[in-house]
Amino acid sequence: MIFQHIIQAVLVHKKSIIVLLTIAMLGGLGQTLRLLEVDNSLSIWFLEDNADYQEYLAFQEEQGSDEVIIVMIPTKDALAQNHIQRLKELHQKTDSLPYVKTTFSLATAKYPIYSNRKIYYRNIYQASRTKESIEQLLTELPALSRQLLTVDQRHSFFYVQLLPTNKVEANRSKIVDNIQTLVENTFEPTHISGAPILNEAFNHTIYKESLFFAVVSLLVILILLLFLLPHWHYIPIAFFAIALPVSLTLGLMTTMGYALNLISMLIPTILMIYSISDLIHIVNIFHLHRKEQPLQSKHKQIKIALYDSLKPCFYTTLTTVIGYLALVFSPLPAFKIMGMFTFIGLIIAFGLVYVIAAIGFSFLNEKSLDGDVRKINISVLTQRINHWTSKYNTTILGMGGIVFLLGIISLFAIEVSTDSLNLLGKGKVKNDLQIIEETLAGSTRLQLNIYKTNETSLLQKEALQKLKQFQKKLDSNPLLSYPVSIVNFQSFLENRSSIVSKFSPIKFEKILRSNQEDTNTFFSLFGDDFSYIAININIKELETKALEQLLVNIKKDFRNTFSEEVYGLKIHGFSALYAQLNTFILQTQFRSFGAAFIISFCILFYFIGQFKMGLLALIPNLLPLFSAFIVMFVGGIHLEIANAMLAPIMLGVAMDDTIHLMNKFKKNKRAGLSTTESINKALTYTGGALFSTTISLVCGFLIVGLSSVISVSIFGFLCAFTILAALLADVCFLPALVKYNDRN
Repeated sequence: MIFQHIIQAVLVHKKSIIVLLTIAMLGGLGQTLRLLEVDNSLSIWFLEDNADYQEYLAFQEEQGSDEVIIVMIPTKDALAQNHIQRLKELHQKTDSLPYVKTTFSLATAKYPIYSNRKIYYRNIYQASRTKESIEQLLTELPALSRQLLTVDQRHSFFYVQLLPTNKVEANRSKIVDNIQTLVENTFEPTHISGAPILNEAFNHTIYKESLFFAVVSLLVILILLLFLLPHWHYIPIAFFAIALPVSLTLGLMTTMGYALNLISMLIPTILMIYSISDLIHIVNIFHLHRKEQPLQSKHKQIKIALYDSLKPCFYTTLTTVIGYLALVFSPLPAFKIMGMFTFIGLIIAFGLVYVIAAIGFSFLNEKSLDGDVRKINISVLTQRINHWTSKYNTTILGMGGIVFLLGIISLFAIEVSTDSLNLLGKGKVKNDLQIIEETLAGSTRLQLNIYKTNETSLLQKEALQKLKQFQKKLDSNPLLSYPVSIVNFQSFLENRSSIVSKFSPIKFEKILRSNQEDTNTFFSLFGDDFSYIAININIKELETKALEQLLVNIKKDFRNTFSEEVYGLKIHGFSALYAQLNTFILQTQFRSFGAAFIISFCILFYFIGQFKMGLLALIPNLLPLFSAFIVMFVGGIHLEIANAMLAPIMLGVAMDDTIHLMNKFKKNKRAGLSTTESINKALTYTGGALFSTTISLVCGFLIVGLSSVISVSIFGFLCAFTILAALLADVCFLPALVKYNDRN
């Protein structure tokens, strides 16, 4: 046979192969350490040709980037001259940086004055002006002043607006570090936040936790194997079976220029726990075969045992990789990367585990046959399960039916929403964000562009009046704060000069057009050609569901104020783009799960060879998913970015135990045993491997559950629970179903 010839060749040339594999592992490790980067930028969540993504980049280029860093500076007196002087020094340092578009603070903020038919802009803070007059100015510009300093004047704010996202994301880490250093050298202590800071915090957390998961998973799995494998002599084999695929996959990934992200950070851990899953089954079969055939030559023992494990391990690997390959159908690049490299890694792991096992087994001596070191008597446990599934099979099936029913109900009740705060690890950055949001009532902003469908001026009295009404509605929304537009400055001028209110629309436009170059570009108030008027407004970090509803409410308020036949509205900003993730998550879930389900269903039917038995074997594989849906619904867990891949991945994992169990069941049936005897002996034979692999997988995902990133932590715990539910479904529900079907 071809497979046995391959194993024979591996055994003959094992020394050369060991050298090659060692070089490959060290090379992959070296490439990983040298090239590994983390990229959680916007581009990994949207395809390059996505119309909304391109529109967002165009908005940033033309109207002002929302890549804004916010610095909240504690001070005894925000209006003190020495504090303003230090702000000016910080302006000079940051404005000279090539990647900074503009900066903004109390030291540079301006207010308009009307004189000689022109509007001039003057600094709000002037050393020659009394503190009382400055405070009066700030009182007359409340939406602006609240973004410059706190009411008690014990904190001021400094803003750094970077160039558009696509121009800074490649070097965002260095940019953020540079600006933070400048701020800390000028003011200390400070609270600092904003989109660039949060993005780098995501990246730092991902990098740190990827290393943590990899190291801890390796240690925990190796310790577990001391109890799960028949002898500790198998541990070195397990180590290389784990380390080599991870090293090669990450080496390939980094060499091809791909970086880790919030999703792909799990690749090392996933490869480890799946690699060891196959190895446990192979070791279990090999160890039992050696005991049954002690007189066979070692090479023959290896070839026969590995061949016996090939078919079930091949099909389990196939159903598992299908779950990850299905992620390639996702519209999100982050999921595509995750699916592609996990698929590649699992294929590498499957091939290498046989090479490593063959070589490793050849070095074992007779002592590795001595005893069974498992602390749990699996045989006794499987015998009890066999008794329960025979005596209480209708009860077990009834309980499974209840889970199915509740799972379906729960599935349609689960909400789709991603909370950006749950993607941020604990620490100073998260604390700073919460402090700034509590003070500013927001940490990012939306820009609402209002335009006319005809060519008439937006600065007509009627349009400005409607704009004022619309802005008042926005200001009353608890999720929005401090809207700034031309209305604020118009009201300020009208209060200061009654002449301004008598301007004709044409003159008002002419005055603004001739003076707009004097304004600070931090707020985009209108287009260069006056094709739109903009409202800049602060918002907090919100769940995508809340963002979706907020955008709906904004559009509703607009329709209730403006005639849609004459006026139009465009909402710009990262938050508006981020809100679309709900749609993409649903697409990912349905596409990837649909593809994984259909393909895995076909594989299972082909493997079993009988339609009815294949259908019976499929049912228990849905139980774990329905159990997870119930937990999500009861626990109030939303379907979000991190767990959007749960269903297709867990479907593949759930089928692994089914295939191993049914493989032995088929052999027992062909040997002439009854259905009940066949399924009972199948569970007794495979029980050790099934429980061992489940324990390894559960512990591996529980380590992921230790993540400081709430979303990742929830994903880890959900996976651990689902895998445990899959074991229960396969060792309890499936045998009960098979026995009940045979009885009827």
